Amino acid sequence: MTSKENIPEKTLSEPDYKAIIKSLNQKINDLNARLEISESKLKETEEFYSDRLNNLNDVLFSVDAKGIFTYINPAIKNITGYTIEEVLGTHFTKHVHPDDIGGLQEDIERTVSGEHKPYMFRIVKKDGKISYVHTTSRPIIKDGNFVGINGLMVDIARLKQVEVRLKEERDRAQNYLDIVGVIILAIDTEGNIKLINKKGCEIFGEEEYQLVSQNWFDIYFPEELKEKAKKEYKKTIEGEIPFKSYFESPIKTKEGERIFAWHNIDIKDGEGNVTGMLSSGNDITERKKAEQALVFAKLISENANRTKRQFLSNISHELRTPLNLIIGYSDLLYEDYVGTTSKEQKEYLEIVKRSGNRLLLLLNSMIDLSAIEEGKRELDLKEFSVPVIINDIKNSTLPMAKKKQIALHFCVDEDIKTINADKSKIKTVLYNLINNAIKFTPEGGNIDVSVVKDDEMLRVSVKDDGIGIEKENISKLFQPFSQIDSSLNRKFEGAGLGLSIVKEFVRMHGGNVRVETEINKGSNFSFTIPMDTDKN
Repeated sequence: MTSKENIPEKTLSEPDYKAIIKSLNQKINDLNARLEISESKLKETEEFYSDRLNNLNDVLFSVDAKGIFTYINPAIKNITGYTIEEVLGTHFTKHVHPDDIGGLQEDIERTVSGEHKPYMFRIVKKDGKISYVHTTSRPIIKDGNFVGINGLMVDIARLKQVEVRLKEERDRAQNYLDIVGVIILAIDTEGNIKLINKKGCEIFGEEEYQLVSQNWFDIYFPEELKEKAKKEYKKTIEGEIPFKSYFESPIKTKEGERIFAWHNIDIKDGEGNVTGMLSSGNDITERKKAEQALVFAKLISENANRTKRQFLSNISHELRTPLNLIIGYSDLLYEDYVGTTSKEQKEYLEIVKRSGNRLLLLLNSMIDLSAIEEGKRELDLKEFSVPVIINDIKNSTLPMAKKKQIALHFCVDEDIKTINADKSKIKTVLYNLINNAIKFTPEGGNIDVSVVKDDEMLRVSVKDDGIGIEKENISKLFQPFSQIDSSLNRKFEGAGLGLSIVKEFVRMHGGNVRVETEINKGSNFSFTIPMDTDKN
């Protein structure tokens, strides 16, 4: 075996040394080039992240296990007014509102335990003002040990201001809702209560928190209406039936079942989908009771009026037959058909005839009024001569006027020949108006009856210079059985039916009646009717 010392060493020549040195220099140059490229890329990466971190509007921070800031980006100055140098090395509690420190420490403990929950707190800025921030963070764990926290802090001062304004607006709106005297109620698509005002709580005898989320139909609708109301509401929400902007329904309140009137609008989201209904409810129970009472009273009144009309009609017909006999036999006695009567007897018979005729006129008026109220009166339209009917009225009213020495004048337009109307009713209207004028005109007075044509209308006026009528009494003139002087010792006779019949007969012809009057100067009663009622 040959020893190591005996092995001859190989000697490198100078060219070999130069080749080795050249190879090493090449490798060193390659490494330097790669290092420069890596350093350049690292610098670019650092600048890239540094630019973005430094230009963030939100604060990135790191604190160690003791709560000392170890890193923070420049955004801290925009939020707090402090520079990076003023914050690094300080404890986070220095910048937190004292009242929020306890809650924040509890949130940090949850973060350290692995619960990633954002938290909001107030900070104290460099100028002493208070602001709000929102923070999310994660624990830093190295070799299984907690060494600090990385986090992101967002300035929410403006958001908080908006939130405060929204709360103020909501509180103001709630105050408006609470002062109104009706229920304000909002329900969702299932009928669950989402909002109710103070008045609603009072009516149902519960607090707001007890009512919200309750199903409106299940809790407050009567059993017999509950299912029907729910189905109808569902169809309304789904658009199967039209939305009702108003309806009336009974509901259960602390005072029992009451009837409410509901005004409604549908609630829609931003896409136009119906999400519920907003309603205002007003208790109309007493009004409904009053309406029912009025209906009942109207039925009673109509029944009483019908009974009265039937009685008047019956009694009038029953009285008219014997009254005609009395008047007829009085005429026979007055004309000496059954023997000669003395002057004194004729005077008595004259009183009997006059009283009988007045009573007959009253009975006829009562029959006419009863027929009008029953709707049984119809127009018997015929064409007749106006001058002839005026002459008839003149012959029947002149004697009454002469007894009071009243000058009764008639003026008929020569262009008027005939009209198409109910002759009997027009005669009654003329007679009643002239008779009234004679009654209320003092002895020696004047009455002017004018008949003129006004386009397609016939205008008749009866003007007197009598006692006149107080304006507040004009409304009584055309009411049946109404007299301005209703005392027992009144000066003027009559049952108060003449003018009410005048008004109805004129109305049936499509005309109207007017009154112009002045105390102690007289009155002017006029009416107009179509020349041809058939065309009206």
